Amino acid sequence: MLEYIAPFFIAFIVLCIFGEAVYSRKRGLDLYDNRDTATSVLLGVLGVATRIATKGINLLLWFLIAELSPFHIETSILSIALLFFLNEFVYYWFHRWSHELPFLWATHINHHSSLKMNFAVAARTPFLNAIYHVLFWIPLPLMGFSAVDILFVETISFFFAFVQHTTLIPKLGPLEWILNTPSHHRVHHSVNPEYINKNYGNVLIIFDRMFNTFEEEKSRPVYGINKNPINRSFVNMIFHGWRDLLRRN
Repeated sequence: MLEYIAPFFIAFIVLCIFGEAVYSRKRGLDLYDNRDTATSVLLGVLGVATRIATKGINLLLWFLIAELSPFHIETSILSIALLFFLNEFVYYWFHRWSHELPFLWATHINHHSSLKMNFAVAARTPFLNAIYHVLFWIPLPLMGFSAVDILFVETISFFFAFVQHTTLIPKLGPLEWILNTPSHHRVHHSVNPEYINKNYGNVLIIFDRMFNTFEEEKSRPVYGINKNPINRSFVNMIFHGWRDLLRRN
């Protein structure tokens, strides 16, 4: 099923980036920088390619673990709903640790290195994550969920995160209590002292509220990282986190 859905998501993403860039230019909003956007798009292409290349390995690993599990959960609407919430829980901790643990941050920093906030930044995926992120999802097949169901829910949730990366969508009223809205994600991408290491959720914001990592957007966000690299080349955007980590050690 994902093979049929993915092309529509990709087309939607391209149209949104193009539309937002045109709107920004006509309104003089300065939401896009050509070099920065090119870096985001190239990282996005690498990210998609890596996910496709590793999909079979992920499925095989999850399939083998599910086969070894003493539990087996039949696919149903209820099981998919439960899997969705568990996937959100796993994602929350994976994302949080990607900020708090230096060796994970060295990869994840790619996603935060843009000085802009736009739909293209959503494509700025830390593609090296695809090599090891599968390990964090191992508890789900151990619980008895099928590998196919896990991949489906994880991928759909991954694509949802795209719409969070924009400054054009305002706060969404009551939905702000439940969903990780663009407003909440603008906080996550900013370097304002009160915003650092906040709002780790994927589709939902409820685990941030539960674990005291939630912060509402109040002051205007400033985007980037604490130490923005002067060299903004594509290669440096990929590896500067690892270089800085090795220098500290």
